[in-house]
Amino acid sequence: MDKVCEACKTLPPILDQDSYQEKGGYEDVNGLKCYIAAPQPTPETGILFVFDIFGYYKQTLQGADILALTDPGHVVVMPDFFFGKPMDVKLFESPEGKEALGSFFQNEGDQEKAKTNALKVLAGLKQKFPTVKKWGIFGLCWGGKATTLISKDASSGFAASAQAHPALLDPKDFGDFPVPHLCLSSMHENKEDADEVNAILGERNDGSLGKIYPNDIHGWMGARSNLKNEAERESYEKGYADVVEFFKKTLS
Repeated sequence: MDKVCEACKTLPPILDQDSYQEKGGYEDVNGLKCYIAAPQPTPETGILFVFDIFGYYKQTLQGADILALTDPGHVVVMPDFFFGKPMDVKLFESPEGKEALGSFFQNEGDQEKAKTNALKVLAGLKQKFPTVKKWGIFGLCWGGKATTLISKDASSGFAASAQAHPALLDPKDFGDFPVPHLCLSSMHENKEDADEVNAILGERNDGSLGKIYPNDIHGWMGARSNLKNEAERESYEKGYADVVEFFKKTLS
């Protein structure tokens, strides 16, 4: 928990995003519930979307739909890595919130469990969508660390990876990274770490990129985004446009 940015420990999710109706549906893939947005029956590329600690939130589901619908060649899949037990919002906002978050990271949010389940889902998806030639992986906050640890394993089967407002950003993860990577940091991540990661990614010649959104909070592309605020919505859309462009280049 020492590397988790303070905003991740304290900023609550936005709960009033009820108007959005997701475009995909839910299916079981190798024992995990998955939200699947597939604009066409024979996609050529796929993205595994790893949500933040709050699980299936409207803002996060809308992000999955944006990735799928902006570039209709993608199928986007968001597994329930927490098996119906995301971080409890009331507990998160309680005086015991930081202690509860630490416990969550060690149990439902254990990174090794996430990696095991991601590879399990990917195996099922390769059978379900045999037309997909390349898979990418994208994560928010906690999911950003999961995405990093999964894709830094060259045998994972992912051709590219991306993360936004990472909760556990560590430059040491990127010393010998096997695939192109996009890192979008917020105003709340440790700037020295973000700058170092961005420098490492900038030296690569494979489409990797690191950016800082200096005016946006940790969580601006996930459950903490307030899409009823025009400025926040614009940043949300800009962030997803960056992800769309990255995967368009690296999965083609």
